[in-house]
Amino acid sequence: GEKAEDPVAKMLGSGRIAGLANHTILIDKLGNHIPIADSAAPIKGDNGEIYGVVMVFRDVTKDREQQKQILYLSYHDALTGIYNRRFMEEKIKQVDKSSKVPYAVIMGDVNGLKLANDIFGHEAGDRLLQRAVKIIKESCREEDIVGRWGGDEFLILMPNADAETAENMIDKIRQNCQESDLDAMIKLSVSLGYAVKVNENESLRHTIKEAEEWLYRRKLLEGKSFRNGIINALLTILFAKSIETQEHAERLQKYCIRIGEKLNLSRRELDDLSLLAVLHDIGKVGVNENVLLKAGLLTPNDWREIKKHPEIGYRIARNTPELASIAEYIFHHHERWDGKGYPFGLKGEQIPLPCRILAVVDAYDAMVTNRSYRQAISKEEAFEEIKRNSGTQFDPRVVEKFTEVIKSEE
Repeated sequence: GEKAEDPVAKMLGSGRIAGLANHTILIDKLGNHIPIADSAAPIKGDNGEIYGVVMVFRDVTKDREQQKQILYLSYHDALTGIYNRRFMEEKIKQVDKSSKVPYAVIMGDVNGLKLANDIFGHEAGDRLLQRAVKIIKESCREEDIVGRWGGDEFLILMPNADAETAENMIDKIRQNCQESDLDAMIKLSVSLGYAVKVNENESLRHTIKEAEEWLYRRKLLEGKSFRNGIINALLTILFAKSIETQEHAERLQKYCIRIGEKLNLSRRELDDLSLLAVLHDIGKVGVNENVLLKAGLLTPNDWREIKKHPEIGYRIARNTPELASIAEYIFHHHERWDGKGYPFGLKGEQIPLPCRILAVVDAYDAMVTNRSYRQAISKEEAFEEIKRNSGTQFDPRVVEKFTEVIKSEE
């Protein structure tokens, strides 16, 4: 640093009390650097003449350390040591001013924290949070900024990062979480969602909101959060009222995902497809139970009742924030490739791709499963029926990928 101005000379020149700047360092004879505060005051005679100076030095090492600690705590989380919400909020404003894109954000949520607190005590819950933070920080790039966003939520700001970079980061964090569980009493599970700001004029808060919505969908799929109760309650009602079963939903999920992967869907699209496979018939909770379980042929009135379920399911999903992304898919999952489906008679690629995938898988599983009104047919017969209806009821491209999936099992 620079040599400080002599406070004695300054005082003698002005006749007033003088002090050093508050960043002044005194170097003692051993070479130690000691932060000091000092002042030089004049000694005046009765006639006002200055005939001496009183110089006072004070070691402010402890004061400086306390100030640093206060400043540190004002921007850091006391439990985990990472940045706190206040710092992250200020950083978000800076990012929006800089207009640098792409800029990815990852929102993370530690699953099962309340359970850990309730069963093992809050100290165990704190250690779980600290483990999560350690893994997240070790997984991140040097330029990434990690902060605690809420009780069990974390935010990662990733400058100059696109969707692929964010997805790779999520994979790395998940892998590191799994490896950390080998000797742990409490298993660590972190749900993660991401979004990318690609438009300079877009607010980073909007990007964070997108990441948060995806995070909640991940928590629903992973079955680790309280929000999973929403799905479980509705599915319990559905399974009780209709011929649908949990095993049926799991088979649909399995085949839909395998087809989606062959069609190179993104992880986010696969997540939505997975939810759709499980929840597409959720609207049947609002359909007359006698109609759902009817063994004989359905009357025109029965069909009108049955055809209400896509709209009912759509309304349920629209009013459940975590399911909003699949609401339209639920509405259209009974449309047909040739336009003869319902409720809108959409045709071809007007029908969302997830609905076209589900249509093939659902029809196949229905044919190979015993129903109250008919016996199951063989897998070979069902497969041939699917191929016969390619280009009419079903999307030919989806049928082609489904064929690859089925043949891979032979």
